[in-house]
Amino acid sequence: MENGPDSFEKELTEGPESEKEGEKRMAEKKRNGTEKGTERRYSFISNAAWHWREQFTREPKAAVSVLLLSLVAISLPLLNARLPKLVLQGLEERWELMRFVAVLLLLVAVLAVANMLQAALKAYMRRMQGPFEDDFNLRLLKKRLRVDYEILESRQFNEDAHAVYDSLYRPHSVVRDSSMIWQQSLTAAGGLLLYGLILLRQSLLVPLLVLIPALLVFLLKRKAMRRDHELRPAADEAARKMRYVEERGWDLRAGKDIRMYDLGGWLLGILKRERKTGETNVRLWENGYLEANLCDALLCFARDAGAYLYFILQIVQGTLPVSDFVWYISVVASCQQACSALLENAELLGRLSFDYSRLRLFLESGEGDIFQGTGVEEESGKTGAGAEGKGRKTGFDSAAPSRTKKAVGIELEHVSFTYPGSRVPTLKDLNLTIRPGEKIALVGLNGAGKSTLVKLLCGLYRPTSGTIRVGGRPLSSFGREEYFSMIAAVFQDVKLLPLTIAQNVASDNGEDIDRERVRQCLSLAGLWEMVDGLPQKEDTPLGRGVLDDGIELSGGERQKVWMARAFYKEAPILILDEPTAALDPLAEQEIYEKYVQMSKGRTSLFISHRLASTRFCDRIVLLENGRITEQGSHEELMEKKGAYARLFEVQGKYYRKEESGKEWDEAMQMGGAQA
Repeated sequence: MENGPDSFEKELTEGPESEKEGEKRMAEKKRNGTEKGTERRYSFISNAAWHWREQFTREPKAAVSVLLLSLVAISLPLLNARLPKLVLQGLEERWELMRFVAVLLLLVAVLAVANMLQAALKAYMRRMQGPFEDDFNLRLLKKRLRVDYEILESRQFNEDAHAVYDSLYRPHSVVRDSSMIWQQSLTAAGGLLLYGLILLRQSLLVPLLVLIPALLVFLLKRKAMRRDHELRPAADEAARKMRYVEERGWDLRAGKDIRMYDLGGWLLGILKRERKTGETNVRLWENGYLEANLCDALLCFARDAGAYLYFILQIVQGTLPVSDFVWYISVVASCQQACSALLENAELLGRLSFDYSRLRLFLESGEGDIFQGTGVEEESGKTGAGAEGKGRKTGFDSAAPSRTKKAVGIELEHVSFTYPGSRVPTLKDLNLTIRPGEKIALVGLNGAGKSTLVKLLCGLYRPTSGTIRVGGRPLSSFGREEYFSMIAAVFQDVKLLPLTIAQNVASDNGEDIDRERVRQCLSLAGLWEMVDGLPQKEDTPLGRGVLDDGIELSGGERQKVWMARAFYKEAPILILDEPTAALDPLAEQEIYEKYVQMSKGRTSLFISHRLASTRFCDRIVLLENGRITEQGSHEELMEKKGAYARLFEVQGKYYRKEESGKEWDEAMQMGGAQA
């Protein structure tokens, strides 16, 4: 991790350096219409149809409950209005006592049943919100796990993912409350239609008193919604930056730099600045809704006054009995409430449609096309260029991968790679053939392009130009799982899961773990002595922050666990991208000596800017400025006295036990003499 505020600012504004990768390609896809971006949105009708299709497919009982609850909610105001009308009507018409009591008891019983049914349906809907939300969360997680790595690293993908997660988990999320919003909207729309027809029987003027003010308020809220859509992206960007700063505050690795370089105040300043930006945008769009709501209140007062005046005049003229006055006034009030609810839910439905568009576009966006195979080896006539043009299946390959333990060859034909946004190629016209079972050491200074080449070979990146062939097949003709099953890799950035040591090594949390092999691999990685001293040995859980009895490993120990995992996986290709960077030179030398045993019968590639591994390899490839400048055995390259020989001479003394021990003894003697 880089020190100082510059590295934090760079990640804050651009994301990590790796996040730039894939952006150019994604932008080209969006321009060509092959990648869905946030510029495109689905219509309200399309999102509404999608919602109900999802509801009836995934939670049909909840969907039926929404419709049933809407019918009950529409009926209840009419039943409540009917009760006082019948009382007054019975008094006006002098009903018999038995008839009076029977009618009232029947109506009260129907009201009680309707209220109980409404309460039960609401409770059921609240309970079903969790599974519906969890289903969306699972689909989002699957999306992140399935996309090609170059897309996963891109800033655009991560911004879209953050916006979608924010729509699910922010306070008062409309996506989380979508079922309730639709139920209230259906209730309001159905009630407005039914109550309006009842009022229309009395006079056309009364429905107009309700509908005209409602239409004016609706237009004002539409204007506020447009402002909301314009300002929300800026608020989302501010929220993303705030989230980044908050995450850095909890990041133990960043914690050292923050304290050593006094970055706490600077990060808090960024947090306050972005919070102010977000709050300003929120306030601007909320003010639009506030203006619409104030107009709604004023028009509601005028609407009530007009309705009362009209019906009172009807009573004075003798054309309307008092019982009907009570009935119609109640219906007017219900119609007003339905209008207000419809307007309020129109705003919520607009927000829901906006969030659904982002969610659908994210879920339906391309997952990449590095691998275009079906997961099984193509017929001989379908490999090569023909296979390159085939489309890929979305998600993980459904076909069983063709797993092979036999070493395979690797060919690079005029392979070049340029990071998006850069004009200088990182790798330039590489041509390299690795024979099956050959052990290759890829060496070079920092920035030579070693890690980039590793990611290309692992299928994480796609070459800008050129072809990579594995076992005679173009890399793109493989299925994703099929290809990944052929590679055991150890990268510089080591991440361990909060599982036991054995489960991390075996990549299995079940009971099908070969414990003897786990111990053997831990021994080969130089970690068994430490693990054997633990009370639970290989069953010791990792992750102190997650598990109560979990332990934390040092950087070097974490790398050794990953090396043991690479040993455990019986893959025909082994790739180590500076796996011993956290080890001292002598320990690194011992690891590579043991590793020779495990690399037998496999195609192996070691990447390092330190040269401790080179003597154990069949061939050494020197990478300089993105080009292969030298290759051959250690002895051949030393005889050439070129760049490799010079690097080896500079580093060689740090890898020799004899010289290291001699220097240490001399240092101790000097220290003793001084004492």
